[in-house]
Amino acid sequence: MQPALARTDWSVLSTLLRLAQRDGWQVEFAPDRILVSSRRAAQGVIPLPARLVRHARSCGWQTAIRRGEIGLRHPAVRQGVTLRLGAP
Repeated sequence: MQPALARTDWSVLSTLLRLAQRDGWQVEFAPDRILVSSRRAAQGVIPLPARLVRHARSCGWQTAIRRGEIGLRHPAVRQGVTLRLGAP
């Protein structure tokens, strides 16, 4: 039996995405993943998502660092989140 206030996959995901939007990241939904990118990347500015990644790791998200992006996966969330660091 699970407690009534257990965090669902939606609450874990929405907390991460709200933090991303507050930090100025753009959130886009695709059929296979959620893409989080910087609005300033098109201007040649590559922001580093240190605060966002720190929060994700503290909440149980696993990170996979690849060239130009950071992949985030959580055991309770079906869809992966990709942080794109450069211009699309």
